[in-house]
Amino acid sequence: MDQVFGEVPAGLITAEMRQLIGEILTRYGSVDAFCARLHRLLDDPTDQIPALAAQTPPRGRHRLRAL
Repeated sequence: MDQVFGEVPAGLITAEMRQLIGEILTRYGSVDAFCARLHRLLDDPTDQIPALAAQTPPRGRHRLRAL
């Protein structure tokens, strides 16, 4: 794990950062593998949900209450 923090100044390394890096290394083996997984997730197309039909706004004095 120390090789991951090689370029980070010692004063900036927190316990939370060590825990996060430890979990990433446990699950993915390396930070590069974790980043590659994030890139794959972002590059995959998302599901497009059809738009809802536009509703006409209510009219009259109490129109805001109906929303």
